[in-house]
Amino acid sequence: MRGQSAVEYLLIFSAVLVIFATVTFGQMINPAQEAGRDALYLSQARSAADAIAGAMDSVYANGQGAVKSVGFTMNCGWGLYLENAGGEENVRINIETSERVENVRGSLRYGFNDSLQNLSAGTYTVIVEWPENVQINEGITPDAPADIENNKIYIYIKPFGGGQQ
Repeated sequence: MRGQSAVEYLLIFSAVLVIFATVTFGQMINPAQEAGRDALYLSQARSAADAIAGAMDSVYANGQGAVKSVGFTMNCGWGLYLENAGGEENVRINIETSERVENVRGSLRYGFNDSLQNLSAGTYTVIVEWPENVQINEGITPDAPADIENNKIYIYIKPFGGGQQ
């Protein structure tokens, strides 16, 4: 009798321990997944901001007629902002993580104010150009509605005195 009750207590204690471990393990994994996903999104945003800033600086340095394209992947929704405020020129990529909206910046030598918001996840090609054609306005633009579907973004730069007549 005594041995049987000890086995029953042991079985009940084991069942409670298994339930406790299952609940605790699930709550430990979920925050780790969110932190990993957020780190991936921030890394992709940093890479994209640096790539776009590098392309813009390269085109600016090479002068009128220069073109450079860069490709990158974003696994979350994002927004692209070019900023020229307070003496700081930046490419800013805005993403939403599990806790808040994050802004990742890349510094520019030449910038202006424009934005393209609410872009979906995907692989994008950004084409930066200093056009020889003076009719093209400076700014971020999908050249046509089909370009957004093909994930192509055009950035036209036209510095002051940049060959305009």
